[in-house]
Amino acid sequence: MVNSKVDRDVFEKMVDIISYRGPDDRDTFYEGNLALGHRRLSIIDLSEAGHQPFHYKDRYVVVFNGEIYNYRELREELESRGCSFVSECDTEVLIASYDQYGPACVDRFNGMWAFAVYDRKEKTVFLSRDRFGVKPLYYYHKDGTFIFASEEKQIIMMAGHRFSVNRPRLMEYMIRGVHDHTEETMFKDIMQLRGGCSMLYRMEKDSISVKRYYDLSETTCSNESFEEAAADFRKCFENAIRLRLRADVPVGYCLSGGLDSSSIVCMADSIIKKDGLNAEQESISSCFEDRRYDEQEYIDEVLKHTEVRGHKIFPQGSSVLDDLDDVLWHMDEPFGSTSMYAQWNVFRAAKEHGLTVMLDGQGADEQLAGYTGFYSVIFAEYLRKFRLRRFRHELECYKKLRASTEKYVNSKKIIIEALIGAFLPKKLQKFGKIHMFYLKQGLPFEPEDIKKTIYGIDLYPAGDSRRYILDQLKCNLSMLLHYEDRNSMAHSIESRVPFMDPLLAECAFKMPVEYKLKDGITKYVVREGLKDVLPDKIRNRYSKLGFVTPEDQWINNSPEVFRKEIEEAADVLSPLLKKERVMAWYDRIEGNVQRMDFMPWRIICAGHWVKLFDLEV
Repeated sequence: MVNSKVDRDVFEKMVDIISYRGPDDRDTFYEGNLALGHRRLSIIDLSEAGHQPFHYKDRYVVVFNGEIYNYRELREELESRGCSFVSECDTEVLIASYDQYGPACVDRFNGMWAFAVYDRKEKTVFLSRDRFGVKPLYYYHKDGTFIFASEEKQIIMMAGHRFSVNRPRLMEYMIRGVHDHTEETMFKDIMQLRGGCSMLYRMEKDSISVKRYYDLSETTCSNESFEEAAADFRKCFENAIRLRLRADVPVGYCLSGGLDSSSIVCMADSIIKKDGLNAEQESISSCFEDRRYDEQEYIDEVLKHTEVRGHKIFPQGSSVLDDLDDVLWHMDEPFGSTSMYAQWNVFRAAKEHGLTVMLDGQGADEQLAGYTGFYSVIFAEYLRKFRLRRFRHELECYKKLRASTEKYVNSKKIIIEALIGAFLPKKLQKFGKIHMFYLKQGLPFEPEDIKKTIYGIDLYPAGDSRRYILDQLKCNLSMLLHYEDRNSMAHSIESRVPFMDPLLAECAFKMPVEYKLKDGITKYVVREGLKDVLPDKIRNRYSKLGFVTPEDQWINNSPEVFRKEIEEAADVLSPLLKKERVMAWYDRIEGNVQRMDFMPWRIICAGHWVKLFDLEV
């Protein structure tokens, strides 16, 4: 932080309030009106040489959260330019790169990061966040005070005053279930540096300037054949996994049984065998007694196919509310569904089994056509371009494939969304959506709040698959990465997401969408590119469960408990919500909450959050 007067006692507490993010080492640095603090989770070079804040050439002081996976290659390049090193850690490579290349150094990094470099000569602080926002970076700039941190609770503590709810962002969360899609947070005046952006703070002027250094949309389309694209994907994916296996601590896997996590586990196992590494492999899986939500059949298939030792956990609905405030404290903001609670339990189990690094599959669905919404997108694209023969073929494949894997196939809904996305102006799309669903359903929100929220967010694909992918990365993935970071770090676990490797992301983005969704099959290029790595039962599985919990059962099985929770949340959230309207709505949908897209949970979660952080509504 930078302030005319730094309260050192409070700053030391600010550093220690997130001790779980770095239990292995800590330190602070003060100079004039500047203070830097760091908590270390030792992953690479476990010696004291990796101590932070890290000093370099008596000019720079750096604090760094994350990993630069290609640090070995960068180190060799820097050594060829005359640089010498005193440690084996990636932190020293990072600051040496900054010394050599300035802010452009981030273009050379393959990793996840949030870091700040204090230049003692120029009196500036340079901050950067990785391309896709895997690691968090928040800031507060007001009345001559500049505070930046890994978590919002640190800023609240350091600022020393009561914060208010950011009404538009909170309403978007409760009504539409979205957050983390803008620079704003749900706390008024606390901002986040977006993924792919850097910031320069000039201390003498008390000024900040933000610059975007990375934009995936600038990746041009490829004309390569499907076979070439599949081979390219395979090569990039293998390299992404190999880089993320670099660690001086045990590495494990989050294994759900789906295509994404199974691909990571099987490829990692293949690499370890191929490279002759002596590594004991372990995975953690979330399972349920109810087979409708359970994927043990596929988890066991992956474990049988590899030399990975699997551990299974069984999250219980009876403990969700008991643990809610603890999870919220680490999340800092309300979260979308109880799936995040299952993830919380996965990382807690990883810690119990002695794992420090976990590989997870976030980002595959958004980039490689894993969501059902991609059907509407590609159908709209075919219709808009009048590729009617292709449209009919893919529609028939979709109906046939989904009929064999799902009890109910809503092909009419897909066709309607495709027609709307292809031909109807956006304003009419949103107008229709507001009146057909949000207002007619009698939801417990003011009509004006509903309209403002809906008009601010796209609802239907517009027949442009590349734009849809970018929207998914901006909105959905940003939320999931927020959960991923907080759930893992709460248990002192570093989570790595290979599908967000920049070379892999660019490989996926440049290929035509029909390589990803073909003959009604999602992630087609993944299945073909990894056909010699994945077991057939996984590769040829077309049903998609997602990372889910029996949330509707948990709520429906304890109606009195959850009704009381809704009632208390409505009290806390007044005047944003009117209690009478909320309770009338909830009593009407009680027993059928699955139709409400997790909305009851979001209201409960928002109420707990406001109370937990003592926010002004």
